[in-house]
This record gives sequence, C-alpha cells and structure tokens, in this order.
Amino acid sequence: MKMKHIFRMLTLAVMWLIAIMVFDIVLNIKIFQSEDWLAYLEYTFTSILPFVLVYCLVISASDVFLLRKMLRDYPFAKVVFIKAILQFAVMYFIHFVGTYIIFELMPPSSNEAVNAHYAYLGSSLNIFYIIYFFVVSFHFSLYAQVSRKFGSTNLYDIIMGTYFKPKEAQRIFMFLDLNQSTTIAEEIGHLKYSRLIQECFSKLTHHIENYDAEVYQYVGDEAVLTWQKSNSIAAQQCLYLFKDFQDNLDATAHEFKTEFGWVPKFKSGVCYGTVAIAEVGDYKRDIAFHGTVLNTGARLCQLCKEINEDILFSNSFFSLLTHGVDRLDYIGDYMLTGRTSNEKVYRLLS
Repeated sequence: MKMKHIFRMLTLAVMWLIAIMVFDIVLNIKIFQSEDWLAYLEYTFTSILPFVLVYCLVISASDVFLLRKMLRDYPFAKVVFIKAILQFAVMYFIHFVGTYIIFELMPPSSNEAVNAHYAYLGSSLNIFYIIYFFVVSFHFSLYAQVSRKFGSTNLYDIIMGTYFKPKEAQRIFMFLDLNQSTTIAEEIGHLKYSRLIQECFSKLTHHIENYDAEVYQYVGDEAVLTWQKSNSIAAQQCLYLFKDFQDNLDATAHEFKTEFGWVPKFKSGVCYGTVAIAEVGDYKRDIAFHGTVLNTGARLCQLCKEINEDILFSNSFFSLLTHGVDRLDYIGDYMLTGRTSNEKVYRLLS
C-alpha cells in the first residue's frame, strides 16, 4: 500500500468527517439549549465519534482501493454519478448498521434531547439526511475525478497558486514514445490506433502509481512523466518503471496481436536537470515546465530510434544514480539537436 494512497484515503475520510459534523451541528443549532450542547459533545466524542471515524474510513477506503479501480475505464461524467450513487449506498448501509449498534449495544445519553437527536438521525425516512449526503457524495466524487484528471499535485498547485510566479526545481523527466507509430496508424486505421494508445497508457497508469511518478502530459502517442522528488530513489524508480512497463506489454503481447495486429514497443529518453515551473494559460490553465532539459529528453527519445536502443539516459541522470550505476552503459558522446555541446549518453543493460 503506497503512502499516497493512504494519504488520499485519510484526506477523503477527513472530508467525510467534516461533512457529517457540519450536518449534525446545523441540525441541532436551533433545537439544543446550552446544557444540551454540553451533553451532546460529551456523548458524541466518547461514544459516537469512534464509530463515525470507522464509518468515514470505510467509505474513503472503498473509493480509493475499490471504486477507483472498478471505474477506471469509464468516461468522466459516468464515473462521477456511479461513484456518487455507490458511495451513498455504502454510506447508507453503514448508517443502518451504526444505528443498530448505537441503539441496541451502546448505553444512551443521560440527556433526552441528545437521545431524541440520534433517534431522528436513525430514521430511514429522514429526507433531509438523504438529500444532504447524496449531494455530498456527488461533490466528493466530482472532486476526486477532477483531481485525477489534473493530477492531485497539479490541482493543489493551481488552487494555491504555487507556480503563479515561475520557480526553479530539479526534476527527472521520462519521455515514452511508441515505436513505429506512423506505420501502425496507417496499417490499422486511426480509430483502432487510438484504442491501442488508450490500452497502452491504461497499463502505464498502474506503473506510474507504483513508482511515484506523475504525468506531465500526453502528446499524441507520447507520454511525458516526471518525478517531484527527483533524487537517487526516484532515479531507481525510473529504471524499474520502464522495465516493468515493457514487461507488462510483453506479457500481454498475444492480446495486442489478436486485437490490433501489432505488439507495441516504446522508446524512452530520460534526463535530469533544472527547469522553470509556471502556471500558463487563462482559459485552460495548466502547470508547464520550461528548460533545455526537456529538449534533451525528447532528443534522447528520438536518438533511441536512430541507433535502435530501447531507452537512453543523459549524463546528468547518470550522475544522480547512487545505486544501479552498473546497470547503465556509456555508449558515446552525441550532438543532440538544439544543443551547442555534446551529451554523454548511456543505455540500459539487459
């Protein structure tokens, strides 16, 4: 279980907890007297809150570890509505279980107003409860999908204006480009070719999550990945990601051959260096990276095709590695397009 999955689950659980507490407080704000509030807080925090926390964790875990995978291949709007309905169904089921536990297995509060409040919440005909939490489920599902579309880090950075003014950072970039893409597209047609790309990038998603990478952008049949923590560990993850992705494609070669008549192979250029990060655009605002390091990665990817290598690395990336250096082999100095000096280039040993 990845830390980012746990963080995502806990974030969603906190959001649900806040939604539940807001609902509970608003419901009582015109009913409770001051002495009722004291009894309510005491009973809620000692008897109800532990159950509510479990309640929130179950809902958030079902979203992060179950619904997210089940609905991965569905379109945006359908995912939002299906997740909202399923989340609400899970929540309502837990609600009935919780109601039974509270009223049958737990001692009541000494305050009658508090007991009446929880009896009201336990009613299956509480229409305000149903409407409120379905709306909450819908908005949380919408947030999750928007976050998935932009990338959780990008969404946070855009909201907080992290890169409203350009900033410098050290980043690893991996350019992944489908080999013989023009030939494949001409042979199988554009629609079938698009489905092939969808299938390849769907498989790539699993490895992106496993190795803490982020998608910078998809450009046609090319994916550009980056690592926010660009250190020796990220460099190792970069090597493993490419190998595992290629192994995944090889393992499903028969399926690709049967459906598309081709087995996809990707070439890759990997580089490391300083880039400027900035928000760009107004109508379609996004986070963009600028710097010669991006040109180096793209040119290394092109060089792969020219000298028939699967993946090539820049000298700066090689210098970043502290473990696994023996897996890379120096193959010479190359003058890459757009550069004024030669680049030491390395390949990955089998």
